[in-house]
Order: sequence, then C-alpha cells, then structure tokens
Amino acid sequence: MQDVRNKDFKSLDDSELARALKAGESEAFAEIVRRYQGRVYAAAYRVTGNREDALDVAQESFIKVYRKISAWQPTGGFLSWVLRVTTNQAIDHIRHRKRRRQNILDETLLNETEGAAVEPASFDTQKEVHSHEIEAHIRKALLLLSPMQRKVFVMRHFEGFPLADIAEDLKCTVGSVKVHLFRAMKKMRDELEGKKADL
Repeated sequence: MQDVRNKDFKSLDDSELARALKAGESEAFAEIVRRYQGRVYAAAYRVTGNREDALDVAQESFIKVYRKISAWQPTGGFLSWVLRVTTNQAIDHIRHRKRRRQNILDETLLNETEGAAVEPASFDTQKEVHSHEIEAHIRKALLLLSPMQRKVFVMRHFEGFPLADIAEDLKCTVGSVKVHLFRAMKKMRDELEGKKADL
C-alpha cells in the first residue's frame, strides 16, 4: 500500500488531484488550494466586486469543494467545476449581502425617524461612485439570469472558456451554449439599458 504522506501531489494533473481527494486522500486538498487559490479569488472578485467579499467567497468555495468532491465527475474539467462552485457561492453571497444591506437600511431609516444622527456615506471621487454603481447593476443583472444562463455567461465572459469547453463541462451541445449565451446577453443588455439613465 502506497504511503500518501510521501505522495508528490504537485506532480499530479488536475483530474488526478481531484481523484486523489475523492478517494479520501485529504492531503491533496492543500495542493488544490495552492494551485487554484488565485483563480478562485479572481472569479469571486469578478462577481462580488470587492476584496473582502471575494476572500470570504474563496474560503467558502474551497470548503464546498472539499465537502462536495463526491459530486465531481471525471467527465468534466475539474478547474471549471471549481470555478462554477465559486461563481455560485459568489452569487449566493451577493444575495445574502443584499438582504443584510436592506436590514441595515431599514434600521437606519428607523433611527432617522427617531432623531438619531446617521453618518453620511462618503466617497473619494465621483468616478469611484460611478464605478460602484455600474458594478452593482451588473451583479444585479446576473441574478436575473437562469442558473444555466448565468453559468454560461460567467464561464465565457468572466473566465474566458471556449464555447466547446463550456459545452463539455455542462454536458450540452455548443449550439445549446450559444442559445443560453444569447439569451443571457439579451437579458443583461435589457437590464443595463434600463439603468442607463441612473448611471
């Protein structure tokens, strides 16, 4: 029986590494984190739009990868599966953050009606405000997409995967990927066009 403590996980390719973790070799997880932490953080940042949330999402995503490794199938690319887990985690994070902000806003309005002083939000520049507004509209528009449209859109435009790779990972045809992408783009465009006056 091979001693997994002496196994060189760095020499394994992505699929072999995933299989090792799936087989219960938890030491493979450290190599997964080392190998993918930059890509996972970048994917989380593109969806959340800020460093703190991206770090939280990246950490939660790796935990999910560890816990749900049994759901990964060797027929699909491991990295694209990890990034899909990350994207879904980031979108969930945005939803929760939106609810928290609504609760804070409700409390703030309540305090204002009771005469409590509220510190106004301040930004360094008008450009920063504008940039944050655009990012917020894009993140909101992402939430309007169906799960499949969102996956296809993020994999194509955030991660830069070729259509054929997306089709293979999602177990559908390239034509189906194109249809989902077209519909996602239309929904995003319609949502953002409606917000132009606010930008």
